[in-house]
Amino acid sequence: MRDAATLPQPAQDALEKFPIVFHDEMTYSGEIGVAWAPGRVNLIGEHTDYNDGYVLPIAIDRVTAFAGRRRDDGIVRVWSRHFEQYAQFPLAGLPETFEQLHAGMSSWARYVLGVATELAKAGMPLSGFDAVVDGNVPLGGGMSSSAALEVATAQACAHFSGGRFTIGAEHATLRPLEVAALCQNAEHRASGLRSGILDQAASCLGRPEYAVFLDCRSLDYRYLPFRAPDLSLVVIDTSVRRELAASAYNERRQQCEEATRLLRDSILQHQPENVSAQHIAALRDITPEQFERYGPELPALLRRRAGYIVAEDARVIQTVKLLEANEFVAIGKLLWQSHAGLRDDYEVSCLELDTLVEIARQVEGVLGARMLGGGFGGCTINLVQNDALEALRQVVEQQYPERTGRTAIIDICRAAGGPGSAWLS
Repeated sequence: MRDAATLPQPAQDALEKFPIVFHDEMTYSGEIGVAWAPGRVNLIGEHTDYNDGYVLPIAIDRVTAFAGRRRDDGIVRVWSRHFEQYAQFPLAGLPETFEQLHAGMSSWARYVLGVATELAKAGMPLSGFDAVVDGNVPLGGGMSSSAALEVATAQACAHFSGGRFTIGAEHATLRPLEVAALCQNAEHRASGLRSGILDQAASCLGRPEYAVFLDCRSLDYRYLPFRAPDLSLVVIDTSVRRELAASAYNERRQQCEEATRLLRDSILQHQPENVSAQHIAALRDITPEQFERYGPELPALLRRRAGYIVAEDARVIQTVKLLEANEFVAIGKLLWQSHAGLRDDYEVSCLELDTLVEIARQVEGVLGARMLGGGFGGCTINLVQNDALEALRQVVEQQYPERTGRTAIIDICRAAGGPGSAWLS
């Protein structure tokens, strides 16, 4: 049992709304429960996850939360506070195809249905429930609101199952990265986006004051302390929203796969005895030395795409070493480089993102900045000395509207814990 005042704020808000939204058949029997999961920022390692590469995310103190009660009739009813919409579906006969999943469902509800479907396919015994869902992870802002919703849905399904299955605990039915993989599959089904596992893994693995160094092929991971009392992670929202599935995200993945094939063929043509080259399956397997030698043989567009990924993987490895040594000034320089690659070689930035990064460069005490997430809108992440926070805020509030006609939203995020759930006392 837990006191509501100790819950994340969105869980408190959803809890307050629940008896208003689901007033029919409402009975309080001590079985009101909450479940939540965090969004994330990615310190460095953007678009490397679906190339089997390395990432360095941090779960943040922004969550998506469910508050509700179990039902005994196998029906799931959810109300979104953000969209002010209901969604309802039976657990019997969950959809088997992409078309069935999308039929008559709002976009946000497809993620909930998709996760329930993946859990059922994995053999988890689900129970119905009524719940209000709320959150403070910005939608479309590059902090992974969709993964937070997915992982929170999995947490809610487990919580309201009456203990018939558990997730995340030491002896749980599903381990954190198994949950992440299920939620990644749900994302593919719900959105059509061929995303990697970065977002879901970051949400599942969050730990206060730690970043997670994750190998997206082996799924091996380790925690790295992210404690810098004189520094802040500042997220600045461009107020530009994007639909990743329609913004060439899948195209970038296809280009990376084609570049991998061509590079493997080139290496084997020049070095037929190179046994390791036969096992090149993704750009993660191309070393910087190999790319320098064989990259010029690629078409110009693929050379830029692959060059960014190879360099970004190397930057992640370098950042890990620097983080272990508390060399934050050097980490900041890698953030600037990462943004330049995303802007010029991977071409997933936009005017507003570039403007925020350029503005941040003007402020002494901003160690580094880059676009965050899939791109084409959303947020920038900024590594800022605390005594420069006010200067950064002032220059963004002055220059960003003048240069873009938009208003930016500035927020400070902290490394936070992963998913959770509780019954209310």
